[in-house]
Amino acid sequence: MTESGPAPAWRKPVLIVLVLCSPWLVVQGWIFLGAPTPDHTAMPECPEGTMNCASLSAETNVRMENDLSVLIEANLSEVRTAWEAWSEAQGLHEVYVSEEVEGAYFAHRVAITPFWRFPDDVVVGFASQGDGTQISLYSSSRLGQSDLGVNPDRLSDLHTALLGAQTSS
Repeated sequence: MTESGPAPAWRKPVLIVLVLCSPWLVVQGWIFLGAPTPDHTAMPECPEGTMNCASLSAETNVRMENDLSVLIEANLSEVRTAWEAWSEAQGLHEVYVSEEVEGAYFAHRVAITPFWRFPDDVVVGFASQGDGTQISLYSSSRLGQSDLGVNPDRLSDLHTALLGAQTSS
């Protein structure tokens, strides 16, 4: 015959921690199932009327300032170096990077929000054009109806970093 004594002292604090963490764990499961990493190997396009995507290229401007230049007066190598430094400073995770082929470069990285860990895709394309480099930029949240302005702000910050390659050349 076994006697049941009082519950171990650790049981109540562990239960409290699990209850407090359960919303975060549920969201992480939802993100894992609902936001798989897309296979971007070409520049994606923002859907019409979007509020969770931004892009800037010679062909499109979605949710970005109209006066931003898509031609950087620096060579492809300098623009790529500026991109890599910026994305590393932002803590972006590499998903896909092309080789620099025939004056063109393409990369897909992911930004993860600090607490909830929502993934946002950041895709860049660079192409040599004369002495400069033409840029295409894209940032999109995988989940939700609105990004609260995060993606346009991210691309504006990236654009500023790429313009910095002009001054260093």
